Amino acid sequence: MKRTLASMTAVAFIAFFITIIVIADRGEGNQWWAFIERIPYGDKVGHVGLIGTLSLLCNLAIQPRQSTRLTRFITLTTLVLLVLLSLEEIAQAFIPARTCDLFDWLADLAGLALGQFSATKLRRWIFR
Repeated sequence: MKRTLASMTAVAFIAFFITIIVIADRGEGNQWWAFIERIPYGDKVGHVGLIGTLSLLCNLAIQPRQSTRLTRFITLTTLVLLVLLSLEEIAQAFIPARTCDLFDWLADLAGLALGQFSATKLRRWIFR
């Protein structure tokens, strides 16, 4: 039951996240989140928050594999998210309404790390 709820929540957040990307790619972001520009480093905080939540929910929803040398440092789920998010950031260089930004990508990395760390700690508590 808990795993099903975690999976459903992750799928809903992924749909929300994809919607955000589509809105940004169409150049309509300012209509929806212009308030972020009034917050100091709001864009970067937004990246950490969105990607951190995505990482947390996906890492809770997907059972980690047997521990290997790599998965002690980064889960397979986080690695897949890292590849997809890196490709999405690079793709922004080719979309007129978007900007490829190294600092956005670094904020994404911070979010991935925080989400994975939080999921690792929460998993012990939730899925006993």
